[in-house]
Amino acid sequence: MYTTETNKIIVDADDLDVKATLECGQLFRFEKTDLGYIVKSGEHECSVVTDGGKVVIDTSSVDFFVNFFNLDRDIGRMKRELARFSELAPALECCGALRILHQPLFETIISFIISANNNIPRIKSIIGRICSAFGDVFPTPAQLAAMDIRQLNAIGCGYRSPYISATAKICAETDILNRLYAAHTQDAQKLLISFPGVGQKIADCVTLFALGRFEVFPIDTWMFKTQRIGLENEAQVRTRLMEKYGEYSGYAQQLLYYYNAILRRG
Repeated sequence: MYTTETNKIIVDADDLDVKATLECGQLFRFEKTDLGYIVKSGEHECSVVTDGGKVVIDTSSVDFFVNFFNLDRDIGRMKRELARFSELAPALECCGALRILHQPLFETIISFIISANNNIPRIKSIIGRICSAFGDVFPTPAQLAAMDIRQLNAIGCGYRSPYISATAKICAETDILNRLYAAHTQDAQKLLISFPGVGQKIADCVTLFALGRFEVFPIDTWMFKTQRIGLENEAQVRTRLMEKYGEYSGYAQQLLYYYNAILRRG
């Protein structure tokens, strides 16, 4: 449950595990503070502090962050549905109220192109430098498309620079973002994979974290190694797990990743 006040959202801590939600790999624009976290998305910013049994989100963009943290989504129902899978029991117990965020589409596409073959500190620094060029705001497709390859290289995008530039131009010059929101999941993924530098894993991440399609199961290197059975390839692992976990596959994936790859590995 949550309530809103002027410039503030107050959430029951049982409904939002801030650490699990922010540090499970779905978001790159956040920083730890002495008291909690600063979170940025698009042109919006908030501070998040857990105080006893409450999470307090201070922001001038209340409606944006209610949607961003997906606070109207019943995660209790998802956890009850997934509780029948014994292998998820430790993660369900330890991850608390981990939430799948609802992030801006264009920002998510570019962020996950940057994430390919990269580590989180470097991903965050590259995205931070892009935002700094636009007043600490994530640029629009047209703004990013106006940056040339040399500027993107100087920011540190490396071999991803042409992918970022071409994708920004496609988004600026066509209606593909609107088409993505309206498309069925499989059609949306085909559109996403048409972007330079976007493969199945990035398409799954964007579909889950921006379009809210919980039926997808992103397969990264760690997930492939730990979930593979026999000689399965990545596509076969993905298909099997999506069939197993059904409409909440994406939530199962985030629980498994955060619990095993982050909590247990320190």
